[in-house]
Amino acid sequence: MHARAEAGEKLNILDVREPAEYALGRIPGAISLPLGELEEKMPQLDPHKEYYVVCRSGNRSDMACQMLAAQGFKRVKNVMPGMSQWEHGVEKD
Repeated sequence: MHARAEAGEKLNILDVREPAEYALGRIPGAISLPLGELEEKMPQLDPHKEYYVVCRSGNRSDMACQMLAAQGFKRVKNVMPGMSQWEHGVEKD
């Protein structure tokens, strides 16, 4: 994922952490979509697009990937091990 982003490819990154976690540091371009709001906001997502899903450790993002897959999203990828070990650039509020 990082190599694709560095090459300038536009990636769809969903950050399913809480807003305060997202504000402290996120993958550049990531969209905040807390796990608790995913079901409600899922209709706003395109099931044909590829999504990278990230959280702090990979647990919430795994649950989000399962929820998306259950609704027909076929191109979802859990970013492991998550932001706790992300070693690349971040955006902050």
